[in-house]
Amino acid sequence: MAFSPSDAALEGFQVLRRHWRVVVGWAGFNLIGMVAVIVVALVITVGVVATQAIDEAALGGFGSLVAVAGDVLIQTIVAVGLYRMLLKPDAPGFLHLRIGRDEVRLLGIGAICAVGLGALGLAAYLLGQALADHIAGAPMLVGFAALIVGVWLGLRFGLVGPMSVAEQRIDFARSWRLTRGKAWALFGMWLLNLFLVMMVWVAWWIAAFLVVGMLTGFGEHGEGADAFVAHPVRYLLEGASPLLFAPVILVLQQTPYVEAYKALSGENAKA
Repeated sequence: MAFSPSDAALEGFQVLRRHWRVVVGWAGFNLIGMVAVIVVALVITVGVVATQAIDEAALGGFGSLVAVAGDVLIQTIVAVGLYRMLLKPDAPGFLHLRIGRDEVRLLGIGAICAVGLGALGLAAYLLGQALADHIAGAPMLVGFAALIVGVWLGLRFGLVGPMSVAEQRIDFARSWRLTRGKAWALFGMWLLNLFLVMMVWVAWWIAAFLVVGMLTGFGEHGEGADAFVAHPVRYLLEGASPLLFAPVILVLQQTPYVEAYKALSGENAKA
């Protein structure tokens, strides 16, 4: 199986066509899961308030932290479900979803990547500040260079996620070996896919805006609690829309890396 960057970038649309029922199920899981996370966050917040264990200023940040952690877990479960569906379709799991070692591995990969990106960003910031007095525009130049390095590393290590499900291990070195000599091909895949995902996202945003506006009106309704009080239906629809569409974006973004892994690991096996 030869690696075709354009075919890999477009494969997500074929996955949506073939498995649209599963993706709809993931959208429902995403929505129900986030509602559950919000309820848990509210319960924990109310409990913390009742015990007066935290001041009011930190309360919002605490609730946001719980919500973000829950969202990361939900998106990880769905991402592993996608990998499992494409790489191990016969593995057990409702809608290919479950919580097990694959999900823990992907969470670990995410944590490692977050630390790595944080270190790269910090190094770029410190270097930019150190050069600011000697080179005009140094922070911007260093930041741009760090962005290029981050994209390049992301492409070289982009197969680690699918590999963690296919081979049941975290192996950054193997991803590096598989993508050797393929950086430009992977960059073309990523660039084409990025453009397509952006177009799909804009089209969805416009469609959602029009539908919500026709159902509830296009006027201003405030923000936060004021928006909910002024027009609860609009508030809920606007909140649910990104959650329902997130699995579609996930499929379009991650399927190319699955296809790249299958093609490059196949080429490596033949070599």
